[in-house]
Amino acid sequence: MRKLALLLAAALVVSAPLAATMTTDSHAAAKAKKAAAKKAAPAPKDTGPQPPFQAVYNAVDDLGKQLGTYRHDPNAAPAGKGAPASKGKKK
Repeated sequence: MRKLALLLAAALVVSAPLAATMTTDSHAAAKAKKAAAKKAAPAPKDTGPQPPFQAVYNAVDDLGKQLGTYRHDPNAAPAGKGAPASKGKKK
């Protein structure tokens, strides 16, 4: 019986913040959708027939690009243990 009580308490601790933010997110999304409806851009024209599940692939690809935190910059200066020393004035 004690395990069940602990499980319910843990579920409440996890779900309460999610439930609290869900209502504000949906309210903000509704406001943004209403504002965007007024300034909607024209719909893009279809480019022709697409392979099956192309829209799903595009959505997952866009999500992966947005969630990717590391962006490799090939022109960035190297840093770390093997990096060349800076050519500044030494004390």
